[in-house]
Order: sequence, then C-alpha cells, then structure tokens
Amino acid sequence: PRDAAMHLIEELEDTERGRSSGPVGWGDTAGNGEFAIALRCGLASRTRLRLFAGAGIMPDSDPDLELTETEAKMRPLLDALGV
Repeated sequence: PRDAAMHLIEELEDTERGRSSGPVGWGDTAGNGEFAIALRCGLASRTRLRLFAGAGIMPDSDPDLELTETEAKMRPLLDALGV
C-alpha cells in the first residue's frame, strides 16, 4: 500500500530522498525516450554532497543481504570521492 509506505518513510527517514529511486531519463517530441530508476545518485549543493543508493525490497528480501547490496552499490561512489 503506497500511502502507508510513504507515511512510514516520512516517519523513519531523517532526510528527503530527492531524486533517489525516481525516474531519470530523456524524451523528445517524436516520442522517443529512455528512462531508468535512479538507485544510485547524488545531490550537490554549495556546501554538501548527498549520495543515495538503494535496493529493491520484496516480501522475501533478507534485510542483511539488502544492506550488503546497498553498501556494494555505494562503494564506487565513495571510491570516486576518495572516501
């Protein structure tokens, strides 16, 4: 249930997701385009860079494995920044 999930995310997370887990892509006036889900992305301001990485959670997902997967997805972003 979308509304319950959105409420729980709002309650538990201390930062907005921005474009994370949203569609990114392009489209033109001829109807061409391509979109994907932003499972890894960043949001930059003058003083801060926020990085986001996530995984698709399903009813049979193992939380520990999902965390390991998310950490693996974040690692290239951190490596690129020398962190």
